[in-house]
Amino acid sequence: MTCANSQILVLDLQVCNKIPTSALGYLNSSHLSSSVSSSFRRTRRLRKRVASSGSASVSPLSPIRRPRDRFFAPGNGTVGSPESTSTSRSDSVSELDTFLDLVPPRMRDALFRHEEIGSLIELVMDLGRNPIARFPSGDFVISEQPIKFEDLSYAISRVGEFSDDNRSGINNSLHRISAIRNRKMQIIGLTCRVGRAISGSAELMRDLVESGGSILVIGPPGVGKTTLIREIARMLADEHMKRVVIVDTSNEIGGDGDIPHSGIGRARRMQVPNVNMQHNVMIEAVENHMPEAIIIDEIGTELEAMAASTIAQRGVQLVGTAHGMTIENIIKNPSLQILVGGIESVTLGDEEARKRKVQKTILERQGPSTFTCAVEMISKNECRVHHKLEATVDAILAGRPPPFEVRKMDPNAIQSPNVVREKYNEESSIFSSRQQLDDEEEHVGDAVDNTARNVDRDNHKRSSTSTRISPVQVYTYKILGADLLQVAQVMGLEDHIDVTDDITTANAILASGSELTQNPWIRGVAKFYHLPVFVIKTSTMAQIVKAIRMILKMDSLGSKPINQPANDIEIEEDAPKRKPSLEEIDALEEVRLAIEYIVIPGGEAVELLPRRSEIVARQLELVQSYQLSAENSGTESNPRLQILPHKLNKNPVKHSGSQSPGRGDSTPDLNSIPGSSGTSVTRLPLLPE
Repeated sequence: MTCANSQILVLDLQVCNKIPTSALGYLNSSHLSSSVSSSFRRTRRLRKRVASSGSASVSPLSPIRRPRDRFFAPGNGTVGSPESTSTSRSDSVSELDTFLDLVPPRMRDALFRHEEIGSLIELVMDLGRNPIARFPSGDFVISEQPIKFEDLSYAISRVGEFSDDNRSGINNSLHRISAIRNRKMQIIGLTCRVGRAISGSAELMRDLVESGGSILVIGPPGVGKTTLIREIARMLADEHMKRVVIVDTSNEIGGDGDIPHSGIGRARRMQVPNVNMQHNVMIEAVENHMPEAIIIDEIGTELEAMAASTIAQRGVQLVGTAHGMTIENIIKNPSLQILVGGIESVTLGDEEARKRKVQKTILERQGPSTFTCAVEMISKNECRVHHKLEATVDAILAGRPPPFEVRKMDPNAIQSPNVVREKYNEESSIFSSRQQLDDEEEHVGDAVDNTARNVDRDNHKRSSTSTRISPVQVYTYKILGADLLQVAQVMGLEDHIDVTDDITTANAILASGSELTQNPWIRGVAKFYHLPVFVIKTSTMAQIVKAIRMILKMDSLGSKPINQPANDIEIEEDAPKRKPSLEEIDALEEVRLAIEYIVIPGGEAVELLPRRSEIVARQLELVQSYQLSAENSGTESNPRLQILPHKLNKNPVKHSGSQSPGRGDSTPDLNSIPGSSGTSVTRLPLLPE
């Protein structure tokens, strides 16, 4: 052992094992200790050069910059005790160093200088384009020089062989390297994703894992599904002492190489020789290795979904992932429908369809679901949990949102996570269940009283139309809002009524009767928000006019039928008390066609055909129901009406002054109608019988 100078200490490795420890006591000084430690952190080549050098004037070399300096610097948000994080720190740093060895030397320094080097997500290298590093904050262009074949060859030489699905990895690491090939099967692009084993990432669903049920994890690519199920595999194997087998098709869960990564704990890993044989390996794992739990990543084909269903029926806990945003995406995917039990079309009988208040042909779940519960990954620290997957699927197929639970976790407290849970079920949802709707119909009398109180409450706010600040907001369902606004404009009430697409701000709901029967969930919405539902049979202008008058409380609500569901106010047709004659029907149809096809759309006056005085009186009532004015353009012996595109006074005409006369009633004085002298305009022909 010799000391070259105050900075360099040279040890003879042949005799250093014979030196007593007390002889190195002077190395306890902080200055010399730091010098020795910094010297031994250099590479092997540098140490050999120092040992062979006899010069005493060797200057100290600066330490090599490593990502660990920025990855675990003070204030980077990493929490946890030193005992629990020391091992994970060293493993994470060593794996990140291994990943950065793929980067060509000309780009490595620029990547090291990035502030978020410890949070690197992936590296993209495409031939002829600038290299890009993806971080949580966004993309970072590493170099302005485009990628060359030499750069790709440098990275390819440091990874294993690519499989049939163009995936590879680094030995004993979780990193995934994916290739893009041209038509000649040459690699022209690389996507290098950083793999991490994050301890505590499965704390969001620890109770689901401990329950022993099968778990389906759904989420878009890159949200953290693979990291989650890797931690679940370790949790089942190490903490719950279960026999866990991982079917690792792309070597993402257990890492590349024959020796699995330590991130899976005691779990065993089965590699898949070909991507098309994943379903065979899944069945083989159950038959040969007696597992208590099987972990599957990326269930994407129908054969894999059927194999997963077979495994679930054999009493094995199943944890798998599938690409999708929500469970509805799985339901609409023909290849993955079996994971939620399968979907089939069912034709109901008339009585059953009437009882359910649905159409006769509906979609139902075909059988039991493969998984017990499902988790929709929103982000790495937030998810939606469906505790009963079968109930969720049934609710979606019935047109109701399912009950679920939102769970959130503080990303800076992995070692001691605080999971926040927010439940959303039928009681707190805006939709009511079918049973609640049936209970409502049993108490029609109370519901009618509540409806009347709700309507009175809403109309109390607009009792003074002159002082109203905002118009009545109407939510239309299967009715064109433009038709409602056009009729309101003709009636001169455009300032008092408006259409909204947000049901939370609506004061009333206007729906079509046929659509309301097929979609009963709209009643649940109305019940939750205490909104009256006005139902019209057809979208004719007369029905819309009467609906507007009832919404604005210009007409009485009338009597409610006993079999009418709660909160429904049906707009009745203006049926005559006696059977009208063909001449009356022809005359009234002439008025309707003239108003709806000429007066309102074109703004033109229309002169009707001469009629008898009592029929002209009926025509006048129909014109006034459209809030339009009319005048007598004929003589006393030959009266006829001319419909003008002018609005009546905003104060509605009282019905007591214009009652419909029968055949024996006295004929009203048509000459009293203002504007008795009119000019002849386009006439409508008589309709055929």
